[in-house]
Amino acid sequence: MKGTRLVLISIGKPEKGKELLEHLGFNAGGTYLYVDPENSSYNSLHFNRGIETLVTMGTSFSFLNRFTRKGGMKELNEVLLKWNKAFIVPPKLEQGFFQGGTFIFDGPKTVFAHYDESTGAHADIGMITELLSMCCTKS
Repeated sequence: MKGTRLVLISIGKPEKGKELLEHLGFNAGGTYLYVDPENSSYNSLHFNRGIETLVTMGTSFSFLNRFTRKGGMKELNEVLLKWNKAFIVPPKLEQGFFQGGTFIFDGPKTVFAHYDESTGAHADIGMITELLSMCCTKS
């Protein structure tokens, strides 16, 4: 739909965000990426956080899904090959224990919300694609 915007929010400093985008080869990423050194957006959205979120059953099931799904290991290997040289320490040490999330907003209304339970426990990309398709094709 006209007026739909993609926004990526990450904890960090602008110069580190730029460095990461360059490393990942996401040249147009600066158009979409906002960095949040004080993690105010993470606080406002009440993301999961804490050392206990690093390894939970959600992490185990997420990796099991990748290991057993056709092409899942290929995706994981591609990600790991990119990330092995992109170790960036957040401005505050405790920010390394924040989990992310995926949201779709229609103005002030939340259409979709997924809070990552733990490391690797992200929203299902198929469901997100379907939701974006629906919201971006309505008139």
